[in-house]
Amino acid sequence: MFYKKFFPAILFCSFMNLFGAEPKSPAQIQQEIEQAQKDFEIAEKMFIPWYTGPLITGSAKNVTKGRFNLQPYLTLKTSYGIYDDHGHYVNTPNEFSVNPLLVFQAGITDWLDITVQPQGTFKFFQGNSGGGFNDLNIVLGFQVYNETPYIPGIRVLYTEIFPTGTYDRLMSPLDANGKGVFQSVVGLNMGKTLWWMPLNPMRLRLATNVQIPTDKARVFGLNSYGGGTTTNASIKVRPTFNLDVGYEVSFTQNWVFALDFVFTMSGRANLAGGLAGTDVNGAPFPIGSPSSNNFSLAPAIEYNFADSGGLIVGGWFSVAGRNSTSYGSVLISYTQLF
Repeated sequence: MFYKKFFPAILFCSFMNLFGAEPKSPAQIQQEIEQAQKDFEIAEKMFIPWYTGPLITGSAKNVTKGRFNLQPYLTLKTSYGIYDDHGHYVNTPNEFSVNPLLVFQAGITDWLDITVQPQGTFKFFQGNSGGGFNDLNIVLGFQVYNETPYIPGIRVLYTEIFPTGTYDRLMSPLDANGKGVFQSVVGLNMGKTLWWMPLNPMRLRLATNVQIPTDKARVFGLNSYGGGTTTNASIKVRPTFNLDVGYEVSFTQNWVFALDFVFTMSGRANLAGGLAGTDVNGAPFPIGSPSSNNFSLAPAIEYNFADSGGLIVGGWFSVAGRNSTSYGSVLISYTQLF
């Protein structure tokens, strides 16, 4: 227990104060004895914190060599509006979606791990439905620095996004689950546990990355960027920047409150060649999208069964944005380290 580690230090400091070079009054000595007793009582109650979350912000710690972590997620989402080009909210009909995700992370060496993230999205809108498999993320994590009492853990990530999701020749816009282009993502994660409140330790995380499409998306027919039956075009997709800040505070070793602050800024996607096509009236099909941004929050509650596994349940909802969706989500996830 923590008190076994801290008690000798507490006694040492107390004796140093009691028997220091300068004489002290009985009142000072009594005050220091009482403070030493309080410190001892706090040390007795301290614990090593267990954390499962937060929901969004990535970890600054690799899985250790020879071990692996399995973490399924389930997200239920409702999109009920948009933020226009001036950031004003505009109400729209509700679209519902279900997003199962499986995160598999394995330690390869002392400084390298690999994560595979297969997922799918299934959408429902005004009596219609669609969906399927999403683009696939494969992540390499490089442990640059392990957390110490004064320095945060630092992890660099390289992600390749494979265009496995359906993105063109769609029967319905609800079937659009991919971007149709390979994307490379370079990220930096940092994390630190803080003992400012000894009985309620906290953990802070910072995760940031840049997502860069490596080619143009070649699309035919109705596709993820718009278009219609006669579309035959190339789409230039600009980079996306993400910045996440995660906060966790322990109520007990088992119970934890978590909160994410999530900011995303995406470049525009526009026609870069070929034909957008025209509808039956001869008007060109709209294709592409303007630059956008979105700010959201994700509060959650964790229950950790042990240092190797726990459950987290929470919400994720937009707060502000521009040319982006306004939404609310419920997420549930369980993580287990083997």
